[in-house]
Amino acid sequence: MPTTCLNSRQHKNQRAEKEISSFQLCHQGKSMKLIINADDFGLSPGVNYGIIDAFRSGVVRSTTMMIGMPGEAHGVELAKANPQLAVGIHLRLTAGKPLCKNLTTLVDSSGQFLDQLSFYSNNTLCPKEIEQEFRAQIEHFIGLGLTPSHLDGHHHCYGHPIAQPVIKQLSTEYGIPYRTVDSSEVTQIRDYSYRFTDHFYGDVSLDMLLNIVDEELNTRGHNTLLEVMCHPAYIDPELMKASSYTQARVTEFEILTSDALTKALQQREIELTDYNEVTRLRNA
Repeated sequence: MPTTCLNSRQHKNQRAEKEISSFQLCHQGKSMKLIINADDFGLSPGVNYGIIDAFRSGVVRSTTMMIGMPGEAHGVELAKANPQLAVGIHLRLTAGKPLCKNLTTLVDSSGQFLDQLSFYSNNTLCPKEIEQEFRAQIEHFIGLGLTPSHLDGHHHCYGHPIAQPVIKQLSTEYGIPYRTVDSSEVTQIRDYSYRFTDHFYGDVSLDMLLNIVDEELNTRGHNTLLEVMCHPAYIDPELMKASSYTQARVTEFEILTSDALTKALQQREIELTDYNEVTRLRNA
């Protein structure tokens, strides 16, 4: 399959301006609720445009933004122009530079965050530094005039044992829900069983995504709130520099904007929603 680059987006404008897909449910009972959340918003313009187009012309309803990355300002502009897209914060401790100065346990000799392997193998991380950096990213996001729908982590960074108490504390303090990092964990939220999966990754296909959905339906039925992590994007130089996960993002984009996926979800009577649904259910 040929590489889809950022420049090809101009040929997709007509599709990108289509009215956002609506799902008409055929029954009066509960429907399975599906959050398709696009990670890495703010990483690069190509990633930003890919996520926005997957929202406008596909099934993405939620995204999380990386604060302090090259595409941040561009992402903020797009987020404000598309207020129906729920935007959370993609907290990072394993990519780019921190917002805070004078950190010692989270960075390498060049001042960059530790790479993923070094981060997870480090048992001497300072929880105060993690709290300081997470808080700075949250405050920066709010200061941009955006309201975060939820928190999640780049490379599931708050899954590190030292970071877990920190994210719980900040989630409670700010009143912002956060995504679990354990795909086997099922949380009961009112009448719905919530679960997160990161299995739509790598050698992705439409069948892979539908199998994830069908397994959830067969296991827990329509009283299910499932969150699927995804990474749609157009490829640009910034993405090529920042990530080894590139061409698969284009494949994800094509799946997430396909008529076949839309029809398959409609046939299963699945309701697309965003992470604000978690807050609504908890407050009901």
